[in-house]
Amino acid sequence: MKVRHPPGRGGGPWLAHRLEVARRGAELLGEKQHALLRERRLLEPLLAQARGEWEQRAREAERWLVRAAMLGGERPLDCAPTAPTALARVTVSRRTILGVRCPADAQLELPSERELVPAGAGAALYCAAAAHRRALEAAVQLGVLQSALERIRTDLRATTLRRVAIERRWIPAHERALAELELGLDEVEREDGARVRRITQRRSSSAPHTTNG
Repeated sequence: MKVRHPPGRGGGPWLAHRLEVARRGAELLGEKQHALLRERRLLEPLLAQARGEWEQRAREAERWLVRAAMLGGERPLDCAPTAPTALARVTVSRRTILGVRCPADAQLELPSERELVPAGAGAALYCAAAAHRRALEAAVQLGVLQSALERIRTDLRATTLRRVAIERRWIPAHERALAELELGLDEVEREDGARVRRITQRRSSSAPHTTNG
């Protein structure tokens, strides 16, 4: 990485300021990285628990659906309403975690069992509908946690990459540029000093000498 900077002595303060900003930026990114790691460690077990709960409720819903089909036949299931009024609605609330916009919670609105279960259906179908409601509730909570964790992981990867780029490329390149500039300035000063001394010596040797007497 080649750093372009103002020539001469003005380049020193310019590079020093950019180094100070970069080091502070790397420090802040490191703090954010550790905070995101903590958030990820908090969400991962919650997600695993939510996934387990959803899988359990999904299996329970499937068992009740099979039982309802065996007891009542397939026809009652085919008569279940499919109009828009029977659709579930999910309202998601969000929060910002360390600059990352994540789902925080979700409110699930479901039709009543009367809208879902056809008239004259047996008790097993009502139990199947209730089991599917519980499974859907668990699925919504799983989706909230999974989406939040994915966003945290994505921002964590980006933060880590930015920090690595600053620490391993940006800062070393500016440190080298500053060192090279200071070395060049020192050499110029030595050359200027040597030239001044040579001029002084020539002037001294060429000046007329006076003797007393």
